[in-house]
Formats: sequence, C-alpha cells, structure tokens
Amino acid sequence: MSTTTSPPILFLVFNRPEHTRRVFERIRTARPARLYVSADGPRAHVATDAENSRLTRQVIESMDWECSVQTLYRERNLGCRPAVQSGIDWFFENEEAGIILEDDCLPDLSFFRFCAEMLERYADDERVMHISGNNPAARACRKVPTSYVFSKFSFIWGWASWRRAWRHYDGTFRMLEQAPQRAERLIADAVKDATAARYLLDKFLRTRDGELNTWDYAWFYSILMNEGWCANSASNLVENIGFDHAATHTNQRRAIVSQYSKVAPAQFPLRHPDQIARDERIERAFFHASQKGRLGLLLRQIAPDLFFKK
Repeated sequence: MSTTTSPPILFLVFNRPEHTRRVFERIRTARPARLYVSADGPRAHVATDAENSRLTRQVIESMDWECSVQTLYRERNLGCRPAVQSGIDWFFENEEAGIILEDDCLPDLSFFRFCAEMLERYADDERVMHISGNNPAARACRKVPTSYVFSKFSFIWGWASWRRAWRHYDGTFRMLEQAPQRAERLIADAVKDATAARYLLDKFLRTRDGELNTWDYAWFYSILMNEGWCANSASNLVENIGFDHAATHTNQRRAIVSQYSKVAPAQFPLRHPDQIARDERIERAFFHASQKGRLGLLLRQIAPDLFFKK
C-alpha cells in the first residue's frame, strides 16, 4: 500500500448535506482510488429527512477525480447501529483494509497518510485491530516521543482497520454469556478499576439488549475480548463538526468537545514505539476523556476522586 496515496475510504452519511460536503472536500483532496459511500434511509416520521437525504447523496455526485465509487443507499431507515454495522461489513467484504469516516468527522490532511502508513506497518500483526486519528486526550500525549500510542480504547471519530480485525466484531456479545468470568476479567484489565469495569459491563449489556442503539460499544467490546490493541495518534488529527444546532444537548456537548477538538497535523516520518505496550497515565487520560465525551458523565458524579484526578 503506498504511503502517498489514500487507502480505500468508507464514507458513512445520512441526512446532513453541509457536514457531508465539508468532509467530502477533504476526501477529494486525498483523492482515494476507491470510495465507498453508505447511507441510511430517511426516517418516515421526520418530515425533513427525505429531502436532506437526497441532498446529502447529491454531494457525492460532485466527484471530479478518477475514482471507483460504490454506494449502499438504503430506501428505509435502519437506525444507527444496524446501518453503520452493515455498512462496515459491506466495506470489508470488498476491501482488505481501509479508512472509515462519518459525515461529521473532519480530518486533517495528514490523517490519510497516517492511516496509510499504519495500515501497511501493522497489516500482518493480528494484535493491532484499530487505528485512530482522533485523540480526545492529546494534552496527555504531548511529551511522548512517538507519533502514536498503544491503548485499549478505540476512538471512532476517524479510524482505520483491516478485514482480519473486523471479522471479530461481535454485536451479540457472545462471551458475556459463554464465558462471563473471562469477559469480565478482560474488561477489568482494560480500565484497571472495579467501578469503571462495572460501568462498562453495564453499557455492553444494555447495548446487547437493544437499550442503546449504537455500534461502537460492540466494537470496543470485540477488541477487548480478542485482547487486541488500538494504535491512537498522539496528536488529534480529526475534528468533530457535528455539535451544532442539529445535535442533541448542543451546548453541553459543544463545551465538552471543544476541550479536545483542536487538530494538530501528524509529523512525518512517523516515530514508532519500540513495543506494543500501554502507558497507564495516558490510559487514564483516555478513560477520563471518553467519559466526558462518548460514554457520558455518570462516573464523574459517582466516583470523581477515582477517575477525575487532576
């Protein structure tokens, strides 16, 4: 895989044409040779969805470079979890490796080269399952001597992976039933704290039972159950632009995300770690950031002294 050409890209879109246009402009600059676009269908009960979905899909028609484009456009709405999961399934049925971008994840141009080099370097290392360009705790990584750090946390605002890794995706959370003690041990090992482990276990169970309509908890769980590793960029390469008038809990989420949304380009040549190992200080910072962002604020309320030390 060339380090100067973008790997294949899966672009996940829905009903936000302006967000889609901004991210598509970055994809255009990277000029991938193969682009996959997966779009969920409009919701019948939302009057504006049909038109916004049409305008969003129309953005892709502005392509002006030589590129093979495959589309998976659904006529009816599947919802976040099945739509994204099946879109990624479709992508890796056709590609050995590639980048996954959602319509609100605006990457720095260095993100594409970073992913290309990382996908090539770790292509045959089954331990590494996930590459993240998004780093919500970049401040904690400022003094690391390498371009990326290994972690158990899989941040999904701009990421890359391989077919060999995605084949382990388990949306049914089988091990929680078949080998619950081992599953709980692997969860506890990821966060090094019993209260945090119980919190994550609860999220996994609620996702399994359909209470949470999201796909990323299952991916995080799948990495943990397979004792996999995530290679996370030491600087934040992706800005989330989705926290605006169309977002839920706009003001609170914008304030939270603004703390770690600043983008700093990757520097080349990349500086690689000598071994696959995690830094417990950085891992705590990742956990802290994930609670403030994607996983909610519950732990700040129930155990601030344990998880949110300065």
